[in-house]
Amino acid sequence: MPNTLRAFWRTFLFAAVLALPVLNLPAPAQAESALWISVDQAPVRVWRSAQAEVLLRLPRGTVVQPLYAQAPWTRVREPGGQQGWVYQGHLSATPQPPALADIFNAAPESMILAEAADTARSSRSALPVQPKGNEALWAVLDLRTTPEDLDDFLAQGGIGEFARVLPRNQASRASFPTLRPTAPFGGEDERQVGLNLAARVVPRLAKPAFGNALQRYVNLVGLAVARFAPGNAPHFCAVVLDLPDPVSFSLPGGIVMLSTGLLAALDNEAQLACILAHETAHASLGHLWLQARLSQFFRSGGKVDQEGVRSPLFGVMLDDLLATALSKGIDRNLEHQADLAAVEMAYLAGYDPQQLPKAIVRIELAGQAGRGHARQEPPQVWSALHPPTKERLARIQRLLVTLPGHGDLALGTERFRASR
Repeated sequence: MPNTLRAFWRTFLFAAVLALPVLNLPAPAQAESALWISVDQAPVRVWRSAQAEVLLRLPRGTVVQPLYAQAPWTRVREPGGQQGWVYQGHLSATPQPPALADIFNAAPESMILAEAADTARSSRSALPVQPKGNEALWAVLDLRTTPEDLDDFLAQGGIGEFARVLPRNQASRASFPTLRPTAPFGGEDERQVGLNLAARVVPRLAKPAFGNALQRYVNLVGLAVARFAPGNAPHFCAVVLDLPDPVSFSLPGGIVMLSTGLLAALDNEAQLACILAHETAHASLGHLWLQARLSQFFRSGGKVDQEGVRSPLFGVMLDDLLATALSKGIDRNLEHQADLAAVEMAYLAGYDPQQLPKAIVRIELAGQAGRGHARQEPPQVWSALHPPTKERLARIQRLLVTLPGHGDLALGTERFRASR
């Protein structure tokens, strides 16, 4: 072929390629890179859509190989060799701790409770010992929610990967402070201590609010943010107490208790998510569990078993932990850690973290309004259990101003008002 003709065809083909429509194909990621799953039970889907079929779910801390990225999705290969699409909000470029507990499994098969320690019980029984008067508490603990239930809940609210407007600009990823647990994960001992505390709270303070619909709703909001908890993400269960005082507190092992009075003080689902995130962060960072570990019961070699819970030292430890949760409050710096964690958890879950300071102010005002008929015993006014509000808001705001794209995150106002 003459050189002039060859040059003509080369120019023609080059122009034709330029004229073709640009296809938005995924770009290959670096083959040597790795990513970590950063939430519990992250879904791997057949296509880059939150509506696509789930192939499998991966636990937190799983290392995956990125293959292609098209924001806000990344195609990955999991350790078993299967490939699929993962929402980028469920991935981290830094190593993540492995899941040490299943946040969707709140109640164990058996409970070792001090109030029931003298009850005869077969060692082979799979049924929990349940002291009388706590049936309503066990009903809440027995509520079961699955990852699929949470997916449906998020989809209905347009939250996270189900948002109607998904983030596309991954260059401005948010940066959060590194928060480390104050105590090592306590496993089943930590869980049983939390259950014993919950069993003491209900007869002394208030029964769980009537109706599984409310308890289930609050637990789904809590699970949405608990998946992103820093440190040792525990089992999670929220218990709404029938109490007019606006209070919330966290117990070891992931049990969060909050009052109907606190729900009445809030204005939307994002505010509720922020409060639940704050309390869950206390559990995942081991704030109250650290106090338990330093108690005389554990320092003297006590074990949370049928014999150990009969020990007077076990009862003393529970009383001290309840006093901290309901009247003394925990260390100011630990409260600030929980606030920072709440901002991160809400933001990553898809809720507007700007609602945290608004929730704090609303709860404080509700507490002040109720002081005229306040109870003489714990719980104290919620704000009294935390650092001064002005100080809290200033620290939170310093983190909030650094977050990109928070204006499109969920509020959930209508669903919250219809559910509380």
